[in-house]
Parts: sequence; C-alpha cells; structure tokens
Amino acid sequence: MIFPLAGLWQVSPLTDLSIPQDDITFPAPLSQVLPTSLSESEIATQEWHLMHDIDLDEAMLASAAIDLVMSGVTHFAEVRVNGVAVFDCDGFTSEYRKQIKDYLHLGRNRFEILFLDPEDQDWLDEAPQKALDSEETRVGVWQVPYLEFIEHVRLEKVTTEQVWHHGGGCEFLVHLHYTTFKPGLVSAAVKFNAMTYHLPIDVRSDHAMALFQIEAPNPDIPYSLLVSLDGQQRETHVYLNAKQCVTQQSK
Repeated sequence: MIFPLAGLWQVSPLTDLSIPQDDITFPAPLSQVLPTSLSESEIATQEWHLMHDIDLDEAMLASAAIDLVMSGVTHFAEVRVNGVAVFDCDGFTSEYRKQIKDYLHLGRNRFEILFLDPEDQDWLDEAPQKALDSEETRVGVWQVPYLEFIEHVRLEKVTTEQVWHHGGGCEFLVHLHYTTFKPGLVSAAVKFNAMTYHLPIDVRSDHAMALFQIEAPNPDIPYSLLVSLDGQQRETHVYLNAKQCVTQQSK
C-alpha cells in the first residue's frame, strides 16, 4: 500500500530568520511560497527546514515493513523521522528508500526535510552529483514523498536480460530480487508484451524469474514491463535490440 506524504509542508528558514514561514505542497520549488525578493541563487545559498505531520493507526503499523521513499530532491538534504536522521539526499542516486518502521509510533508522526550546506558535512568526500532525470535546478522537491507498507516481501529491484537467437527471435528474462520479512502465500505478476505470468514466491529464496519468448521483436518500439509483488509495482519500458544481448544461442 502506498501512503503519499501529500498535503501541506511547513517551510521555515534556518539562515535568515526574518523570512516568514509558509506552507507548500509538492511537487514545487521552495520559491513558490518564499518572498519574491529572493532569487533562486539566494535561496540555494541558504538553509531551510520543511516539516509534515501524519497520523498512523494500528493497522498501518502492523505491516511487516514500512519504507520511506523520496525522489526528485534537488540540492543536499537531510531527512528525519520523528527527530531521527534516517538518510541524506546527496545527489548520488535519483531515489532514496529506507525502512523506517522502528522510528514510527501510533498516532502523530513527524517528517522533516532539511536543505543544508553540503560543505558543512564532514563525511561528504565528493561533491553531490545531479541524478535527476529533469533539468530542474531550483531548490525543491519534484515528486511527492510516500510511505510504502509491505505485508510480506519487499521487491528490491528488477533486472532484465535479452538472449537473441541466430535464427531470429529473442528470449526476454525478467529477474525479481526480493527480501522476505514475513512468511505467507505470495505471488508476483509479470506483464510484458501483452502476456502476464504469475509466479509463486518462495519466501526461503530471494530471487524469481520469468521468461518471455518474442518471435519477431521490433527494435524501434518500447515494450512495457510491469511487475507487481505484494502490493508494490515497478514499471519501465524496454527496447529489444540484439546489441543488448547478453548471450547468443544457436537453434
């Protein structure tokens, strides 16, 4: 189950305390609610505190795992849950995910994003890199953060392989990598090229695979791949091209 951290986030200055507080909703740059006298470069040189509260009930907290997922964060930021720093958005990846169930409690919970000066972080040996797909450079959050409630199994990642045959055609392999938190009857659905395979998940393992036979693949169009597992979904588009073949097999 997905629980978006939508709604109002309070924005407060940490550098120039004369700047008034305001509320913002994402996706947006901080400049959307800051005084127009502040330029984007001035906003980027200051530090900011964002805060958002939600209520969690017993049914939510009964989940085997609860992940906080964030992406689309421009500039260095520290993320806190109920006052505990859980991860940094340092620009080295486009998505940040952390299991935070141990930091949550029944009732009101607080989430904070602190846009800080990376030069003040002694542990940061390298300058943050831009990992966002867009060209957005304004300080802000460009995708709504969310909680993902996991009942049994977390889908860690999906990898693919293409095996092309000399006589034509292609085998497309989809690998599901997962972590089990609680035993149970769990299956995954893998949809590709208008075909769907349902895979029983062995909770004693950490990997499952689906194999699709494509007789006449079109290298010029993207194929949709959708994986569903224990309430989680991953969707991407794949081009089938012999140049991406990992191995070639003869008929």
